[in-house]
Amino acid sequence: MENKKVIIFGPWLGEFSYELSWWNPEIRKIRNDHYKDFHSVHIGFKGRRAMYKDFIDEYISIPKELEDKLKYPALNGEHVRGVGEVIPDYITNFLQEVAIKFQENSDEVYYYSTKEMPLGNRPQEEVPFGEYVNYDVDFEITEKIHKDITEYFSKEGTENRDTIAVMARIRDRDRGETTGGCYLNWNPDSWEVFLDRVINELNTNIVVISLSTKSSAGGSLNFEETKFYNKNKKNIMIINFDEDEASLEKQLGLLKSTKCSIYGASGAAVLPFFIKTPTFTQQTVEEGFRLRYKWERDLTDNLKNIKIFDKYSSGEDVYNSSPNELFDEFEEFYRSL
Repeated sequence: MENKKVIIFGPWLGEFSYELSWWNPEIRKIRNDHYKDFHSVHIGFKGRRAMYKDFIDEYISIPKELEDKLKYPALNGEHVRGVGEVIPDYITNFLQEVAIKFQENSDEVYYYSTKEMPLGNRPQEEVPFGEYVNYDVDFEITEKIHKDITEYFSKEGTENRDTIAVMARIRDRDRGETTGGCYLNWNPDSWEVFLDRVINELNTNIVVISLSTKSSAGGSLNFEETKFYNKNKKNIMIINFDEDEASLEKQLGLLKSTKCSIYGASGAAVLPFFIKTPTFTQQTVEEGFRLRYKWERDLTDNLKNIKIFDKYSSGEDVYNSSPNELFDEFEEFYRSL
């Protein structure tokens, strides 16, 4: 480490969408404006270094045994009912352990905590505080993902089809009996009807982004052991991104290696915006407008090759919405590419 001054950002414990859309741009600007000559460090979840590599010198992952204790990542911390977002003591202790190592070899160590992030109305602002950039995607990782996809479908004899990345987002958080646990969920049966038509009527392959659904932070369906998968397995590749130090970089490589992507209702659906790849996303009436702000239009050449379908309200309305209607909307988008 050449620099004798250190700036530590984090630890980040909140939702991925808040990290992607507001925390990351904020600390990019803070670092570039005020700590340019410092050795910069970020503490956060394993696998997310890709969004920090342009301005962070050292990314430190929260150990799995500590991450597993976090029950409810929300906004910019762990949510505690009646209290708000907090940083648990065991995470603060980990931060102190990290800091001590830098203090031994540095003149000064500074901190920029998520507590200093004034969310306020930022998620509703056209141009929030921060420095928003399009990411550079690792060429070698992208080439490896592309090769893996080609080899997989070649073995199945289905390589002569367009390939689409799918993030079938699901979350069991609110324990809603009629919405599968979250107000943004879409019925898993509807996902299967929809994707069956995507594969067979548009003559495509799909690569499913598989993320664990065990955490309250949410994940994505992988469709294994379903009739839909068994019927279409020659046209379905599943990639599990859990427990991977390069998880986000590989997801970006996948988006670069496919014709377009499909995202379920989630703020994480803006991920393709940061690398200008075509994407179709189902959103709700209450959430869809958040994907059309100026900062998002600036990243995507005014939402070029972006389709946001936000006809239905959160809860039972979107959960029970028609897979055939969504297919019709996607087909129009797909054929326009």
